[in-house]
Amino acid sequence: MKKILFISTIIVLLSTVSNARECKTGDIKGDAFIFSDGKKVKVIKGTDIPDPSNKIIMIFNKGGWKVDQKWGECKDHVPKSLGQISGTKIKGKELVLMLNGRLHKAGGADGRKCGWKFKGAFHQPWYDCLLEDWGIPKRADVNKELINELVSKGTPRNQIFMSGLSCGGIDTLRHKGLHPDDFNATIAFMPNCWDRRPNTPLRKMQIDELKGFKKIDALVFHSPVDGEGDWRSNSVWMKKDLGNIPGIQWIDTPSHTGKDIVVNGKKCGIKDKMKGGWEEAWPEGKEKLTSEKKFIKVDKKLYKEMKKKGAGHYLVSYSCFNYYHPEIIKFIESRI
Repeated sequence: MKKILFISTIIVLLSTVSNARECKTGDIKGDAFIFSDGKKVKVIKGTDIPDPSNKIIMIFNKGGWKVDQKWGECKDHVPKSLGQISGTKIKGKELVLMLNGRLHKAGGADGRKCGWKFKGAFHQPWYDCLLEDWGIPKRADVNKELINELVSKGTPRNQIFMSGLSCGGIDTLRHKGLHPDDFNATIAFMPNCWDRRPNTPLRKMQIDELKGFKKIDALVFHSPVDGEGDWRSNSVWMKKDLGNIPGIQWIDTPSHTGKDIVVNGKKCGIKDKMKGGWEEAWPEGKEKLTSEKKFIKVDKKLYKEMKKKGAGHYLVSYSCFNYYHPEIIKFIESRI
């Protein structure tokens, strides 16, 4: 029986992948279904996929305050690594990773324009300017557009999951809280989306909104050594602030082993170094700052040690994260 099921799984996967093209070089533009064997990446562009009613689609939202239309090299980052979950059979249906290629429609400020306007940043006028074009709240409408398109082509809402990294994780969590019936559940990777100023109002705004939802059905991966510059963005602080929200399941990834991160005995080979995670203070007497480097490192020795170590923020794009793929599959299976 198991042999028959295995053969039928291969036939379905080959049937789907046969419609995909190998992605060797160049950018992935627009929406795309992703298939990967860990070395090569194949894509089906657009929102049409064979046998949509029997697909479980996991949409992936990129991070950043502002998302560009291009994804970068197709063989790098998320497509190559997370794309390996595509083809997994869950209760007779095929799981497929999909890149959300329309987030650029939400627009959004990256802080530079407002910084130039005020010849400095991290003060209230800069935040007010930034929030006039803050793109994160607009992403729910973009997500909704993509979800409705997939539903119109035959995939039930219950078989659609939203996932995302960093700001992409935040925007999918808030979407699920705001519109719980739009899709099944969220899978967020290292969600954080603010600046590095201590007590930044951007963090308070986002955390307060998420805490205000009655329930968020989600699986959240987070790291005690996240390493982004976002103030208090590691798993210790995020669980402290969001840990009591009903529906959220947390998975903490490991801390450092020496300079690297080791998952299940495998070194991750993290190239991205820590950009934050140490305590900083606002320089006394300053009204605004012209650079993030102007923040004072409270423990300079710790800062020098930490900035040489690998950051956990982009762990999902490294092969060591494959260890957690079964956790994603188990979560999806529990909700289908």
